Parts: sequence; structure tokens; C-alpha cells
Amino acid sequence: MKPVHIFCFIVFVFCVACNSEVKNYEPDMTDKPASALVFDKTKWQIKEGRKYPFRDKMVNDVVYNDTIRSLQKPQILDMLGEPDRSNENYIYYLIKQERLLFWPLHSKFMVVKFHDDSSVEWIRIHQ
Repeated sequence: MKPVHIFCFIVFVFCVACNSEVKNYEPDMTDKPASALVFDKTKWQIKEGRKYPFRDKMVNDVVYNDTIRSLQKPQILDMLGEPDRSNENYIYYLIKQERLLFWPLHSKFMVVKFHDDSSVEWIRIHQ
């Protein structure tokens, strides 16, 4: 094979190997990604080892829920449980994490920021 053919083959393999994630959207709400599961307090708090098996499937229902955004910090803590970490006016809930032995390679958190009066300023996904 000529070097040009080998180069073209390698480029082709890289292009085919790339996988872009397509997000599903509900037909009526163009700015809200669809959740696989509706929020359930019991399932949200289930932890198996270091993993939360249901959070990734229901996180969109929490992030885009106007009712949750209208709650105060104590009510959110009661509903979602203790956060995985907190810092001043921010609380962090681990959604999923990919690890190589003990080292985290990729983490996905839901972050809630509060105003000084304990009302929700915003809820976002951090990766």
C-alpha cells in the first residue's frame, strides 16, 4: 500500500470511530432535554458503592423543574438528601463518575446555587 492510502485509511477510521451524542428533546419544550425517569426521592438517594444508579436518568427532571426552583435550601436538602459536597451558597450532587481504579476520569455533578436568602439562584449540570 502507498503511504497516501494508509493515511486515508487512518483518517477514515478516526472519522468513523468518533461518536457524537444526540440529545433527545421533548416536542413541546425545545429547551428541555427529556428525562428517562421522573424524579423519585427514594431512587435519587440510592447509592450502590460509589455510584448513584438512578440520578443520571432523572437529573433533567430536577434541573428543569420549576417547582424545585421555587423551594428554599432546607426544603431542597430534605427532598434531595445530603449533598456530596457543599461550599458557601453552592451544593453539589454527584450524578455519575467514571474512574480508573481510584482516580476519577470524568465526573458529572448537579450544582445548586442559592441567594443569601436561601432561595435558588440557579441549578446546572457541571461536567
